[in-house]
Amino acid sequence: EKTFPQIRADHPRVFISLQGEKKKSSESLGSLFVTYPLALMGIYIIIASIFRSYIQPLVIMFTVPFGIIGAVLGHLLMGYDLTLMSVFGIVALSGVVVNDAIVLIECINTYLAGGMPFFEALQRGAARRFRAVILTTLTTVGGLSSLLFERDMQARFLIPMAISLAGGIIFATVLTLLLIPCLMGALNDARRFLAWLKTGEWPDPTSVEPARLRLLNTLDHEEENTSAAPETPVEG
Repeated sequence: EKTFPQIRADHPRVFISLQGEKKKSSESLGSLFVTYPLALMGIYIIIASIFRSYIQPLVIMFTVPFGIIGAVLGHLLMGYDLTLMSVFGIVALSGVVVNDAIVLIECINTYLAGGMPFFEALQRGAARRFRAVILTTLTTVGGLSSLLFERDMQARFLIPMAISLAGGIIFATVLTLLLIPCLMGALNDARRFLAWLKTGEWPDPTSVEPARLRLLNTLDHEEENTSAAPETPVEG
């Protein structure tokens, strides 16, 4: 901050520019500002096509900022600066932290489609997937631990990326188990409120969930096909 302005003042014809490793890092960061939003959009489209919903994927994508916060906290705890490899780790982290939320919400939707009341589905879904989510996190962090505590100079440039992955996964997992059921409950309240605006009556929490509505639509369609099918004459 002090050196470059002084050089420019003393030598007006001197041209200062980033070269070498700094230039490559700047170019890589510039390309990430374009490709990273596209990657997030691709993740959203894939999740939306699986869940056949536009809102639930947003709840799942809500875990991505938690992962980024965890990656930054991990660097602070480990005493490392954020580097280009840290950013690469955050990009990879965005496709990993959503997995726990996908598993949790899919289990909740399965219970809802089976006719279980909404709040019971939240409780049972979180309880049933708790062990799977925790074990997945522990095994992932365990695999990264050998790199996190590596002291070899050739491997040290990869440590910031491992810190981003491990810190983000741990932080996002804890908040996923705590906040995803809360966000699902808030989303259910919003759906009930919209239904109240249309009908003037507060509907049952389970009746406004997309998983339950898809099941009812499927059953109605099957009943229509059954009633429309011609009766087979019986030969006497």
